[in-house]
Amino acid sequence: MHDPDPSVRALVMRVAAVAGKHADEIASLLVDEAVNEVEEIKVDQRLLELATAGAQAAVVTNLQMLEHDLDVSSMEVPGAVVEYARVVAQRGFPFDLLERGTRVTRNVMLRWCLERLGELGDDPVVVARSAVDLMTRLTTWTDDLYRQVLHHYEIARETWLRERTAARTALIEAILAGRSVDVGDVERAFSYRLNQWHVGVIAWIDRSTSEDRLARLESAVSVLAKRCGAQSRPLFEPRDERTAWAWLPLGADAGVDLFEIASTFDGGDDSVTMAIGAMHEGVEGFVRTHRQATRAAMVARASQVPKLRVVFSESAGSVALMCSDLGLASEWVRDVLGPLAVDDPPMAQYRETLRTFLASGGSYATTAVILTMHKNSVMYRLRKIEQLLGRSVRERRLDVENALALCEWLGSAVMEPSVRSD
Repeated sequence: MHDPDPSVRALVMRVAAVAGKHADEIASLLVDEAVNEVEEIKVDQRLLELATAGAQAAVVTNLQMLEHDLDVSSMEVPGAVVEYARVVAQRGFPFDLLERGTRVTRNVMLRWCLERLGELGDDPVVVARSAVDLMTRLTTWTDDLYRQVLHHYEIARETWLRERTAARTALIEAILAGRSVDVGDVERAFSYRLNQWHVGVIAWIDRSTSEDRLARLESAVSVLAKRCGAQSRPLFEPRDERTAWAWLPLGADAGVDLFEIASTFDGGDDSVTMAIGAMHEGVEGFVRTHRQATRAAMVARASQVPKLRVVFSESAGSVALMCSDLGLASEWVRDVLGPLAVDDPPMAQYRETLRTFLASGGSYATTAVILTMHKNSVMYRLRKIEQLLGRSVRERRLDVENALALCEWLGSAVMEPSVRSD
């Protein structure tokens, strides 16, 4: 409540009247302080112009409220301030920028008026009570201004995001479809360079989670980008509330060991799964790495291997091409591997031995070293495998390697369930 003392009201009105004659000066002080505190205004001419217009309107509104004893709850935010909030939202700045602006407005106005109180008032008691009245009125109006500006900001932000998302999505789909686009327009819309090396990523989150899904996806992508040495922020494109596409900008650096990164990466969120394409350059590379990430995503989505959180396209290899029909893939695996395609620990051990043996070029000694076994044990186990297969492990080698890769990546999705007697 404001002080009802007529002497207090009269002094506040006198201060407001004097301030009215210096409105431009106060607005200039306000803009100078805002520019010093809010770095974003310094580098954006449009924001600076709107901040100046908003400061002038805010000063006039504050002085009218003080001079005429207006009810703050019935006052509306000046149009210039609303426009400033709208552009701040469209620039993608957080609301913190506006909150700082409202705080600067209150502080500058309050400081200027308090300095005049001592000059215009003779009675120390009245001056003190007038200072309280000024602080109460300006603080109350600032709080109300904050709420109204937040409302306008949120509306503008929601509208802008919706329109921007639709425009960005259309541009991305045009690029991926091979349609002609203006590279300069695309780069300005995305704040992302196309003439560089890219790594495509498709990320999604488990259905069991319910909060901050897109924020968690973007965080995981950012961690991966940092691990890859990205030159700037990734291009992050939400597809729905649980899925996002992304491109990591690697600039001119094509020397990143993606295989090592993908095989050891831990994004810190075990609900997020990521499929990663290989590095490619330019507009064509932008498309190609995304397509590879799409194929890797097919493997990850089809897989029933526990805790498979990162799939690198070059590691998954031809497995991705076999995921379109899991029924046929499963039949083919069983035809090629026979009993080795059973999903149980003994067969898993045989599959690992055979996979290691073939990957080592058929070397018993190398296989023994890798599996920390005796060479004779490796030879014995491979004889057992040949008995199960009904042929030499060197026959149909390409088919066997592909079938083993399917078992490794997709697990029980392509294997015969284990039958155990109780």
